[in-house]
Amino acid sequence: MLYVEVFDPRSGKREHREHSQGPLEFGRSAGQEGVPRFILDCEYVSRSHMRLQEQPGGIIRVENLSSTNPIRLTDQTVIAPGEIRNLQLPATLRIAMFLIKVEHDHFDESRASSLRTLGPVSRDGLGKGSHQTLMSLGESPPAERLAEWFEQIIRVQRSAAGSPEFYQDTARAVVELIGLDRGIILLRSSDDWQCAAAFPDQRDQEYPPISRTILNRVLAQKCTVYQSSVEPSHVGSLMGVEAVVASPIFDADDQIVGLVYGCRNLTNQAKLQGIGSLEALIVQLLASAAGAGLARQSRERQVHLLQSQFEQFFSPRLAGELLRNPRLLEGQDREVTVLFSDLRGFSRLAERLGPRDTCRLVQEAMDRFTARVREYDGVVVDFAGDGMMAMWNAPTDQPDHAVLACQAALAMFDDLPRISEQHKHLLEGTLGLGIGINTGPALVGNVGSHTRLKYGPFGHTVNLASRVEGATKQLGVRLLITGATRERIGDQFAVRRLARVRVVGIESPVDLYELHGTNPEPEWLKRRDIYERALQQYEARQWAEVCQTLYPLLNSRDGSYDLPSLDLISRAVDRLRNPHTPFDPAWELKSK
Repeated sequence: MLYVEVFDPRSGKREHREHSQGPLEFGRSAGQEGVPRFILDCEYVSRSHMRLQEQPGGIIRVENLSSTNPIRLTDQTVIAPGEIRNLQLPATLRIAMFLIKVEHDHFDESRASSLRTLGPVSRDGLGKGSHQTLMSLGESPPAERLAEWFEQIIRVQRSAAGSPEFYQDTARAVVELIGLDRGIILLRSSDDWQCAAAFPDQRDQEYPPISRTILNRVLAQKCTVYQSSVEPSHVGSLMGVEAVVASPIFDADDQIVGLVYGCRNLTNQAKLQGIGSLEALIVQLLASAAGAGLARQSRERQVHLLQSQFEQFFSPRLAGELLRNPRLLEGQDREVTVLFSDLRGFSRLAERLGPRDTCRLVQEAMDRFTARVREYDGVVVDFAGDGMMAMWNAPTDQPDHAVLACQAALAMFDDLPRISEQHKHLLEGTLGLGIGINTGPALVGNVGSHTRLKYGPFGHTVNLASRVEGATKQLGVRLLITGATRERIGDQFAVRRLARVRVVGIESPVDLYELHGTNPEPEWLKRRDIYERALQQYEARQWAEVCQTLYPLLNSRDGSYDLPSLDLISRAVDRLRNPHTPFDPAWELKSK
């Protein structure tokens, strides 16, 4: 099996690959299907530049596929365009600025008997220190030295996880804290490894490639692997031979996402002892600290994501509670108050203004309405064109949820004049708005994805609230609440009972009330009392009396009439004309 490493000095990036059989190609563009290839992104590399194939006896066959560009060797000779040459392994070649090393896995399996493993430790730590090796201190270093090690480990752990400095500090600690000759941080990418940091900088230095035997053993055993000793008979010449240690970096799900890899150059007989157990333990602490840092980064990223999602829908107080306890978003049965709003005449307005001006107008309106919902601790559930849906009493308890919804609705109407004034150059008058509010049981939860939150209520209560908003158009009032909401707001608002109705798609009749406000004018109170007396007469089949009761409301000097009163008179007159047809005191609303 070949082990190939391609080094790009521009970025310092090293790409590694194991190749078992058949040709392996190199070039600027993708090659033929089924033939593995390294893509070398450089204008001085031909589209198809080199093909390698392993031969018996530790030989590789090198074919220059380029018609113009050479392949250079370390002895300054070249393989000319179109030339084929056999080279003894290991071999180093250069294409443009790319350095390509080819060899068998440099870690001879005959040395496997010297490998040792460490059991897992808690994942804490990181750092950098002096050049004094742990081996020289024995197995019981003084307390001051231990304190220095752990202080440095914690210092690196506090750095920004995932940043280049984070990985570089960890690689540096392998050398300066532990006393090895080389420290490398590898990150797992699919089935391969990428070098995230190395110390010392590897760009201008020749090192043996990383041992795939060690990497595969770490993956298989999921623990720290280190070489405790090296016998001279196993290595022959010590030139380029290293003792290594590798410790896995785990993510929050206990999956290996990287490695802390350390090496000691065995350049003389004094260093044949390899890696000591205490040194391997500190490398393991560094890897554990790196994992803890990455886990912290993952948690922070998740918190930021949740916070950005929560702030789209919830008030600051609710968002804070949900960050502390996201389980509040789990599905639950609750009594809620639901609000639907809809801008009046929007379709005609959109046709006249065009998409750009319409979008600006709607955005301004929705921004203000959203602020009002949040001001009164509501949850913005959804937007649909010129409409909005909001909810109270979920995910946390709000004993006065119906009152809060009504306050938010009235505040939204207070914003209409300012919105109309801001866009008066586009409008022919003032914006109109209809709002329907209902209270009742619902299933509340998140039906969005893991990356896009959509939290809201489901069930009959929601459907009825939507129909009530639609009824505002037919009954000629801007704000309607149901009898269920009316029961929960007490006497805090002035209301007028308009009728008992059946809305589209819902069989059971429901009482609807006009919500006027907290400080009604005497004239409105007088009109309410007259209307409610007439409604009682209508439901008692006293249709002539209805007309007499409502007659004073028709004596308008300015030409403005109370639309519900006109509707009620019309229904009473119709009954007078058709006294023998079946009578149902509940009004049938024919459309949404």
